[in-house]
Amino acid sequence: MDDMSAKSSLPFPHLAAMVEEQGRRFPQRTAFVFEDDAGQTETWTYEKLSRRALTLGAWLSKHVQVGDRVLLVYPPGLEFIAAFLGCVYSGALPVPATYPKPRRPLPRLDSIVADCQPSLVLTHSSVIGGLCLEQQTPAISELAWEPTDQLPTIEKIDFQPLARVATDIAFLQYTSGSTSEPRGVMVSHGNILHNLESIRQRFEVLPNENVKAVFWLPAYHDMGLIGGILSPLYVGGTSTLFAPTTFLRRPQRWLELISETKASVSGAPNFGYDLLVRKTTVAERAGLDLSNWRLAFCGAEPINPDTLAEFAEAFACAGFQPSAFFPCYGLAESTLFVTGGQSATGPRVLQVDREAIREHQVVCRAERNGSTRALVGCGPECAGLIVKIVDPRTRTACDANEVGEIWVRGDSVARGYWNKEPVNAEIFRAKIAANGSANNHAGEFLRTGDLGFRHEGELFVTGRLKDVIIVRGRNHYPQDLERTAQTAHEAVDVGSAFSVEIDGSEELVVVHQWRRDSRHADYNQMIDAIRTAIVAEHDLDPYAIVLIRPASLPVTSSGKVQRQRCRELYLQGELAITAEWVNQQSADDLESCAEQLTSPPEFLERLAQFSPEQLRGEVQTWLLTWLTMRANLLPGAIEPTTPLPQLGIDSLTAVEISQELDQLLGLQSPPMVIWTCPTPGELADFLADELQTAALQKN
Repeated sequence: MDDMSAKSSLPFPHLAAMVEEQGRRFPQRTAFVFEDDAGQTETWTYEKLSRRALTLGAWLSKHVQVGDRVLLVYPPGLEFIAAFLGCVYSGALPVPATYPKPRRPLPRLDSIVADCQPSLVLTHSSVIGGLCLEQQTPAISELAWEPTDQLPTIEKIDFQPLARVATDIAFLQYTSGSTSEPRGVMVSHGNILHNLESIRQRFEVLPNENVKAVFWLPAYHDMGLIGGILSPLYVGGTSTLFAPTTFLRRPQRWLELISETKASVSGAPNFGYDLLVRKTTVAERAGLDLSNWRLAFCGAEPINPDTLAEFAEAFACAGFQPSAFFPCYGLAESTLFVTGGQSATGPRVLQVDREAIREHQVVCRAERNGSTRALVGCGPECAGLIVKIVDPRTRTACDANEVGEIWVRGDSVARGYWNKEPVNAEIFRAKIAANGSANNHAGEFLRTGDLGFRHEGELFVTGRLKDVIIVRGRNHYPQDLERTAQTAHEAVDVGSAFSVEIDGSEELVVVHQWRRDSRHADYNQMIDAIRTAIVAEHDLDPYAIVLIRPASLPVTSSGKVQRQRCRELYLQGELAITAEWVNQQSADDLESCAEQLTSPPEFLERLAQFSPEQLRGEVQTWLLTWLTMRANLLPGAIEPTTPLPQLGIDSLTAVEISQELDQLLGLQSPPMVIWTCPTPGELADFLADELQTAALQKN
């Protein structure tokens, strides 16, 4: 991708120079505060951050070569930031990786290792013990793992960060999605610095402004790394961070920290705002002060206008202003940020004709009704970027009233995927064809794979190119169908719509989770409601409607539904199905699950009467029954040795189950105890030991 003139106006020549300069300008200013799950905080000034990064950079310069890839496998905390910057200082390429669940296989990490061939893994000492490296594949276990928290900070060190040029790669950002073909985006120093400057300008933050921000986004994700960590560093601001699992366990903590720190900038994907509306009480909202929150970015595409409206209404009592919303669009292949903006009246919502948009035509309507679809504007492109709407088949520029693929060109567009040259030629070096007139769009573009259109200078995202469903010659956007299904019945949660080939024709399959608080709902009634609503609103009869357990829908790290992955799991028969209806087929009815146990187990009253082994047996028998009911499975479906991942337990489910078990048993277990106990038998042993200890302390 060609460099553009905007790079010459950037205040720093490379990323290491940025951090070093901020350390000199603001040595005693707080750079980061991290709050752990127990509410304990750790604070680093810019001076401390610089010294820590220099220490790790000096160490790395003696152990890896310039350009070597270094995996970063860290729990949430500040040591990740120092390791990332230490790699940048030494000229190594940091590769942020998902924080692994203890004692679990690491297929995604395996794929990343195979793709980028790292020389070293930097981590925290707390990770190594829980990973059980001897149980991992040789590709992972044979790598050198270095716990950087055990390397003491050197106050005075004779080491200078390696100078880099704009075209040098700064880090690899692996995109969310398939583990079979991971793609590491090569982000250069010029890319990241241009994107950071674009964010600063569009967020209207002054250079060197001590802006206060709060984030819970994962550091290994582009929005968390660039938006939550590097953006505040770029302007010399202060960022308060806490773990994603803390947010899932106590969503209100996000807003409490914004209130306490008087932060002006924060943001999250669409689902973060939705979770806060559903998980907070009126009393909790009334105790907040969100009047300083002037910029609340939302980066999930397409953004749900109902979510924004409901959040603004729910938190108006706390001083939140709808004008604070900053809808934006971006992707890792363009570093992070592409378009974004806000207005004095709040996000711009455009009503378009539903039938026309199915045919990739834009027809605006004056008001919302049953035949329209509401779309949120994601603002204009930032300086130094060109956004075009292109017909993906002919590669010609679309007219103003046409939906096409979003193509991007400019300084933030990355150099391509690591080790994927044939793909890069197709994705990162696309050219717009002339369509009968002079070709004014010369140059290479990034094909985003997203669909959208421009309206009065603003980008509107309508969906993903590969996700469009075509049934009997008509186009259907999956998010339209998913929204219809979700609103058809109060017990229906998020889901995925996609097509499958049946007897030579494409047919619609709708897969949705049921809400956690609706496990006693009538599933047949839910399925009937979904079918009725889709037929009425879209004139389309589904082939199959599938209800799956909460938290089992495949999503990316930022909460976006992985529709193609869901389709694969459906075809392979690997979805966590609770109930299913198949059109014109006789599907077997599933037996209704027993009611969930809601009262403490009887053995709690007789703890003193049991020996340790007897107590383990009592707890295991009860836990198997409780987990079976909690997961809505048939009796006998869970054995003591059944791997818990088979129950669809992700981070949110693990937190919820841990909390429920603590309430029933009167314990205070670590919130992630399920990740350290891979089977019900081992979890029962842990709980029995905790009960025994609690009983002895009480006596």
